[in-house]
Amino acid sequence: MSKTILVAILMVPGTALSAVHGLIDLFMSANRMLAQLQQAPDLQFKVVCWKLEQGQLLPLDEMESSPSLVIVPPILEGQAYLEPQPLVCSFLQDWHRQGAMICSACAGAFLLAQAGLLDGRKATTHWQLEGVFRYHYPEIDLDTNALLLSDSDLVTAGGVMAWIDLALHLIGRYVPPSVVQALGRFLVVDTGSRQQSYYRSFMPLMLHGDASVLRVQHHLHKEYRHKQSTREMAELAGLTERTFMRRFHRATGFRPTEYLQQQRLLKAREALENSRVTVERVAWEVGYEDVSAFRKMFHKQTGLTPSQYRERFGI
Repeated sequence: MSKTILVAILMVPGTALSAVHGLIDLFMSANRMLAQLQQAPDLQFKVVCWKLEQGQLLPLDEMESSPSLVIVPPILEGQAYLEPQPLVCSFLQDWHRQGAMICSACAGAFLLAQAGLLDGRKATTHWQLEGVFRYHYPEIDLDTNALLLSDSDLVTAGGVMAWIDLALHLIGRYVPPSVVQALGRFLVVDTGSRQQSYYRSFMPLMLHGDASVLRVQHHLHKEYRHKQSTREMAELAGLTERTFMRRFHRATGFRPTEYLQQQRLLKAREALENSRVTVERVAWEVGYEDVSAFRKMFHKQTGLTPSQYRERFGI
């Protein structure tokens, strides 16, 4: 008799329905793949959606037992992930205590954090949400370069479409690698590892209200090719160097030198994506005299060499 792995998908207002239906399709495809590859599959997945509506969180189908897997999908509309969700948090906490693996994709990580499940853990969410996540949950070790971070009882996935990587990872915990690979071939999706750092862009905070810091930001956006000392930036801001560094970090989340590096990286990405000039030329155009230092910085920030990045994203 085959074992049933019960998967609960939580839907709050604004949940991406494409992710909900896609997750269902993926788990059902895994069932079909198991039936094709094994004469008598020893397990199957069953998915039940839970919907938060009018102050109640109820299953849309019958459940005979507690779920083994709980997934909070991406939330694309509204800001339900920023609002207090005591009922959802209570369910997540109860299921976690009962032994369920609790998982999220994209903004779903906010609900896991609100439930206290990410305390003392390393987690990821969409790279565009990094600033607001750190603001609300500064004690959580956030890594938005990672596309997927997995513990034995908690899994967080980064981007909007990372629910695919999440589902393949979860299925792979129960079935042989050959089944996951066959599933990937059938769906024509990459089952290999990748990082969110491949896709993230530099989106600096500009609406912080500190005019002195903003003046320096505008200067760095324009003059990123040239050497910029902290002393020169502080003079432009009209502040002492120590005060400038403190206010710049508070306003932008970066140290001034890190900010300049991110601006140069942004321009390097654009050049690699949209031109065929040499990597050496790209390095020089964004302000690096030492090409090896540029290559090292680029790989550290993106997880790819400049040539690999161009091969993946270039024209």
